[in-house]
Amino acid sequence: VQLNTMDVGNKTTSSDFTFTGLFTHSKTSGFLFTIICTIFFMAMIANGVMIFLIYVDPHLHTPMYFLLSHLSFIDMMYISTIVPKMLIDYLVGKGTISFVACTAQYFLYMGFVGAEFFLLGLMAYDRYVAICNPLRYPILMNQRVCWMILVSSWFGGALDSFLLTPITMSLPFCASHKINHFFCEAPTMLRLACGDKAAYEMVMYVCCVTMLLIPFSVVIASYARILVTVHQMKSAEGKKKAFTTCSSHMIVVTLFYGAALYTYMLPQSYHTPIKDKVFSAFYTILTPLLNPLIYSLRNRDVTGALKRVWAQFHCLIINPHAMPNFMSENTTLLSMEGYNTSSTDFTFRGLFINKDISGLLFTIISTIFFTALMANGIMIFLIRTDSRLHTPMYFLLSHLSLIDMMYISTIVPKILIDYLLGQRTISFVGCTTQHFLYLTLVGAEFFLLGLMAYDRYVAICNPLRYPVLMSRQVCWMIIAGSWFGGFLDGFLLTPITMSFPFCNSREINHFFCEAPAVLKLACADTALYETVMYVCCVLMLLIPFSVVIASYARILTTVHRMSSVEGRKKAFATCSSHMTVVTLFYGAAMYTYMLPHSYHRPEQDKVFSVFYTILTPMLNPLIYSMRNKDVTGALKRALGRFKGSKRVEGD
Repeated sequence: VQLNTMDVGNKTTSSDFTFTGLFTHSKTSGFLFTIICTIFFMAMIANGVMIFLIYVDPHLHTPMYFLLSHLSFIDMMYISTIVPKMLIDYLVGKGTISFVACTAQYFLYMGFVGAEFFLLGLMAYDRYVAICNPLRYPILMNQRVCWMILVSSWFGGALDSFLLTPITMSLPFCASHKINHFFCEAPTMLRLACGDKAAYEMVMYVCCVTMLLIPFSVVIASYARILVTVHQMKSAEGKKKAFTTCSSHMIVVTLFYGAALYTYMLPQSYHTPIKDKVFSAFYTILTPLLNPLIYSLRNRDVTGALKRVWAQFHCLIINPHAMPNFMSENTTLLSMEGYNTSSTDFTFRGLFINKDISGLLFTIISTIFFTALMANGIMIFLIRTDSRLHTPMYFLLSHLSLIDMMYISTIVPKILIDYLLGQRTISFVGCTTQHFLYLTLVGAEFFLLGLMAYDRYVAICNPLRYPVLMSRQVCWMIIAGSWFGGFLDGFLLTPITMSFPFCNSREINHFFCEAPAVLKLACADTALYETVMYVCCVLMLLIPFSVVIASYARILTTVHRMSSVEGRKKAFATCSSHMTVVTLFYGAAMYTYMLPHSYHRPEQDKVFSVFYTILTPMLNPLIYSMRNKDVTGALKRALGRFKGSKRVEGD
């Protein structure tokens, strides 16, 4: 029984797909396996070495190499989503992949490749600034701009994945389940679908324009300006240096974009399965190997760094007690000139200020945390195993429980461990990670709770059309929309928040890295950030809350017109749990993020933050279970099955 198996919708989740793969000819399959295996390990080593060199060599601590290290990281990630599966399938003699695994591979592939498209496009801006505005390079390519480039690239990749994956994998695959390819790629998956594909093809085309032509246009525009600037240079040495600094990037862009443009932009009539495999192998297997080689073989900085590291390593072998410079504690990947805030820890005031009650408070929070994990885990288990709960409402509720488990785990374990160890510090990287995860998960919950009101509206106001209006595809779109909203919030606010100079006190008067508390430590002008924060609050709170209000306004109107008392009672019962959860969660969050600062006090902020970050993850499953006959019935049936299995074992 699958978690996402609902009564209405596509049933292909129980069927595996089969790859024809690359190893179709038995005479050359062993040779081809050896080549691909060699390319994979060489790509992992080459990109790993590139990241290591940029990390340890201070000569490479510049914006260009900072972006290049992330390009290498993406290459390592996305080749790992495809090649290991191919190699394992060859060794074990099978070529099947489950629906869930195919969905995961497709999602990761689209995310990583999309991120690389945007990153390669935006790296052209770095080259443009370096050649056309060299004196302003430290300002125009400062740390914040570099992080914004990375965030935009990952955001573009995430957008591509969250948009296309649910649509692609919800198509009815009622024809052959044999994929004439070596991984789950969109064009080949589309050939297996037997439904109307016109809308999907339109969305795919728009995404291709966004993911390929827009970044490629940035590249063309940047290099057009670069060529004009180089043409105006009088020095032959200057022209040579300018072409050298751009040639590596242009070669990588040409290789990667050229193959991808063929695959996604060329009309289907020009495609054949063999050609598709060749081009896909080129930009998914070969380019992750070629990228670091191109940047290293054609770049004196990288080859120089490699020689210096090798010399230091050789000295270490000769004299094991000598510690080379590249192992210095102060060397960090983010240590571009002038940026060293990541080396300083923050300190929490925390919740355990009053020593008289700190032990009791620790016990209460521990109990709440483990109760929340257990209650949400049971909720997911019941929805997964009980066929009566395989409906859209409970499908969405299972994802709500998953989010609750994840975001309470980003905060409470740190609080408990700090109390036990007697420490209250958190590193800059740890604080940034916690801030990002918290914003993403809470943002996803805001949107999911808002969109769940639509489910209740359809169930009560359009019950006959409920299977159509809340189909499996719509449910996945709701989930994808919620996660997309959360990621947007995290990717937008985290880099801006954590790039402020924290030159005053580094003591956070809170128990986790929440934006308002961290912002109080900044010594720069935060007016622009506060504006962005306010806009995000409107998007993340008022818009979903407006959806809730509009849905329940229509529900109340429909219920008021009902002549049956039993019908009214049932309608109110099906909505009361959701309304209780929405009121608790949105109310506390609106106080924290929407109320003017003059109304805030640190102790009040802690109380409200505790309410919606620690208490509500525990209350949500309890509210839905205690007020819901379906859930309590499923729990009784599960206990009955458990007791029955115990009796059988005893006999």
